[in-house]
Amino acid sequence: MLPYIFVIFCICASSNAQGQTFIIELNKTTTPENAELYSNIIEIKGLSAIQFDFININPNVSFIIFQAHSYLYNITMYNNTTINSTVTGTSVGLYSPVDPLAIFHIINPNENDLKILIAVHGYDNTAPIPGGCNMEMPVPTAPFLKTEISPNKDYITVDGAAPRDDLSISCDIPRNKDMEFYRIYLPERDFSIDTYFGGIKAMMNFDSIKEIGEIIPKTSVTNLRRTLSAYPGTGSVYVAVATKVIGVNNSGVLKEIIKHSVYVPIVNYACSPLVEDDCELLTDILSKLLCASLLFLGLFVCFFGHRFFKTEMFIFGMLSGVIVTYILIAIISEIEQAPLLGASFLSGILFGFIWLTFWWFYGIPVFSVLLCTLNFGFFSACVLYNQMPGGLVMIMEDLNFWTIFLLIMFIASLTLVTATYPANVLCCAILGAYAAIYPIDYCLGSNLKYIIINTVRRATVEKFNLAVLSTPFELNDAILTLLWVMLATTGFLFQHYHNRGKPPFPPPPRNIRERPEDYNYGVRPTTNSRSTPIISGRATPQAIPTNERTPLLA
Repeated sequence: MLPYIFVIFCICASSNAQGQTFIIELNKTTTPENAELYSNIIEIKGLSAIQFDFININPNVSFIIFQAHSYLYNITMYNNTTINSTVTGTSVGLYSPVDPLAIFHIINPNENDLKILIAVHGYDNTAPIPGGCNMEMPVPTAPFLKTEISPNKDYITVDGAAPRDDLSISCDIPRNKDMEFYRIYLPERDFSIDTYFGGIKAMMNFDSIKEIGEIIPKTSVTNLRRTLSAYPGTGSVYVAVATKVIGVNNSGVLKEIIKHSVYVPIVNYACSPLVEDDCELLTDILSKLLCASLLFLGLFVCFFGHRFFKTEMFIFGMLSGVIVTYILIAIISEIEQAPLLGASFLSGILFGFIWLTFWWFYGIPVFSVLLCTLNFGFFSACVLYNQMPGGLVMIMEDLNFWTIFLLIMFIASLTLVTATYPANVLCCAILGAYAAIYPIDYCLGSNLKYIIINTVRRATVEKFNLAVLSTPFELNDAILTLLWVMLATTGFLFQHYHNRGKPPFPPPPRNIRERPEDYNYGVRPTTNSRSTPIISGRATPQAIPTNERTPLLA
């Protein structure tokens, strides 16, 4: 029944097209680096179709790949000379041997008019056929890619059919090892149609792909799939290249020549720009408030964290509790982001008071600073994880990964904790500065926030161990990184300068008690005299930092 409905729709769409027919000449001379015969942007009216006829085909061309790209809206393409040759999507393409009778149709099933980028690439009979060994796609030969986003927008999978040397060769042993995937990033938060088409054009030809494209390493058993970390709002263009090595006899010397053919590139934003707030990670009020509060909390820790030591103990205890609780709850249950953050925040407050109580009773600087340096070690391991190249088999195993992660975390922490005072100031400056730029990162749509997010994904998202990270680093990221370094440097110098001549750490509150009113240690009583704190039986009012006279969380 469905094929008949589709035929009726095609007839109706063709009748509404008002006889639109494009005649394309394919007589351009092709080169191994640039097989493009034709490229242009056209407009298709709503609920209509366009027919494409080819003339003056280059005699060196054995087969063509006809592709069409629309901006965000799906279109349909079919070929009248091939059985089961209908594909639908935003980036579609079909394979066809050179045939003067071959006619392609593009249908716009949407009510609004669309701009379509069409291109024709021609290859000789020695080039591999992209998607020639297709097992899953809807057409026998599928020279296009298929992308899919995970339910929570954590990762993207890119799939393609294996290439084929020749249609006469069986696909029992597909040449999937001779297939490489490439990617480029589009500017962050740029959803314009010009940028969209510009990114696709840049990834159509092999020479430009090799120049600007980044190879996506193999992350699964099959070479036909790639898994990548998702960065909603930052567009990425994916393409695959099929390769084939042929031997050429040149004056009695056998030389190897590598032939290439390019699949149809595809763009993915890891979200839908057509849906309001779909590209936003923070969609509820609680998440936005907590994120905004990091700006003030980070600036406070960066510039005043060591001065208000008790408050610092509470903050680092709270942040540690939030991260640990968030990961544990996300592993054992599936709940919405807002209640998950709320529960993690409440648990973090409890953790903060527990750590503050530890300082209250013991007040050992080495142990008190240990949590601060552990947070710094965790952050250092997150940075290294985001910089690791993808495709490392050892890192894909969870046991290996978390062993290395914890090892880096503890080495960084124990290295710093040996110098308690400078380590505490340094951790406050770096972590506080990062917390301050975190909400700014959300507003700009940059990607420094994924230093933490990707690690949390690794701990909570199934199959994220296969994802290639390769976090985008563009202009906004560079500006924020510079701001981060400036804040951290300024915060460290400010705290170090402000604490000069003072004890490196305040005494624990439990050891500070009020002096009896009639016990003056030889000090002449005055009318307005106040009790002087006594530490270990000695009156040392000058040794007590001013900040320790303030309330608990002042």
